[in-house]
Amino acid sequence: MIDAMGKALQEKMTGYQEEMLFHFKELLKIDSVRGERRPGAPFGPGNRKALDYVLDLSRRFGLETVNLDYFIGYSEYGQGRDYICSAAHLDVVPPGDGWSHPPFGAQERDGVIYARGAGDDKPGVIAGLYALRCMKELGYQPRRRIRVIYGCAEETGMEDMDHYLETQPLPVFGFTPDSDGYDIVNAEKGRMEVALEGPLPGGGPVVSVTGGLASNMVPAAAAAVFDTGRMTAQERRRLEDALAAPSLSWTAEGENLTVNFEGISAHAAMPETGRNAISMYARFACRVLGERADPLTRFIDGHIGFDWTVPGLGIACRDEHMGSLTMNLGLVETDGGRIRVVGDIRYPTVTNAQAIEERMKEKTDAEGLGFQVLSAVDGHCCASEEEFAILRDVCLDKGKPEPVCRAIAGGTYAKKFQGRLVAFGGCGGAVHAPDEFVAVSDFFDHAHMVCYALYRLGGGKEVGTA
Repeated sequence: MIDAMGKALQEKMTGYQEEMLFHFKELLKIDSVRGERRPGAPFGPGNRKALDYVLDLSRRFGLETVNLDYFIGYSEYGQGRDYICSAAHLDVVPPGDGWSHPPFGAQERDGVIYARGAGDDKPGVIAGLYALRCMKELGYQPRRRIRVIYGCAEETGMEDMDHYLETQPLPVFGFTPDSDGYDIVNAEKGRMEVALEGPLPGGGPVVSVTGGLASNMVPAAAAAVFDTGRMTAQERRRLEDALAAPSLSWTAEGENLTVNFEGISAHAAMPETGRNAISMYARFACRVLGERADPLTRFIDGHIGFDWTVPGLGIACRDEHMGSLTMNLGLVETDGGRIRVVGDIRYPTVTNAQAIEERMKEKTDAEGLGFQVLSAVDGHCCASEEEFAILRDVCLDKGKPEPVCRAIAGGTYAKKFQGRLVAFGGCGGAVHAPDEFVAVSDFFDHAHMVCYALYRLGGGKEVGTA
């Protein structure tokens, strides 16, 4: 049952709905895709602008506000040696094509807001900030300090959180409001970002290949330019047959033929919900060129293809609770006679980054290909039963179904906190896809849930006073 302070917080948050929605939309209008590093902007100027916006609001609300070198920032309220936290992120994945609304327009239509970041994860940022504001204005005195962390590189390696943990102690417990509901996500697969590279034979039919937007997005598009004048008569006949396949289009300019491959975008944590345009290119090129396709393209088609569990790489594994290891090829490019792909591997705790790296290195060395691990964070499991009980009460008090503990393939900040964090709560849809959205009513509901969870974890029901 919600106590007096819990009800007061709910009323206070409701009174700020119009203002909170305005600030949410203004934050969504900031293009916070990671950019080129600059002085005072380690993740690019757009990222810095988003962090500045939130920290300026925090100062206006009278909260303790800390900027850690523009890698990350936080707001804090309360006293005490220990702290609990919410950790949300300001950065977003690139918007890509296929939008029917401007990706940074924050347009509202029929009670729904469309923008990149509308679900992942700007609602959690604004919800946590307003939760602290309301607690402060009501004079609530938590037993533990309550901190809301604003990250800037969750989508691209989490160096922001590495920087945070260099100087900041671990929380007693916390959550990242970056999930798809209100179950308690206490276990996550590990994530490894890898690059594979090989030679593109000079004088061959392939002129260039490009595709994808980020390693953690199933690419919806790829394009390859072929010089048909360098093809044999047999290759040209196979080309004519291959061009009749669905989900591709082509244009010709002289002997240069540009073939466009149309896949389906999805989050790399759920590659089965998309269709990989890079794999489509590899299948097409190998069908047309056979052994004259470059070694990396043949490797992709032969060892990866469209099976996201990648049994052909020798790293396939499965856990009863976390499911299968998966791999997504997110980016491809050619440059200087080389072709390079960047992939995203999600793996259960029955394996680890070292084992995957060793096996991948064996496979690529055997094919004469380059292999590099760009980043890796092993999976985690949190077992804080006392706090889990509080989150269960939060859901029941708020009329939500009783949550269960579960594992996910997605990667959140939780895996950086040594078993102290879970993913809990989220809203919106079409995450990492065109027309990402959130219903205004769901945004407000999410804000109330985040506020009440922080209140309870801070000791609210035991010591809250009006």
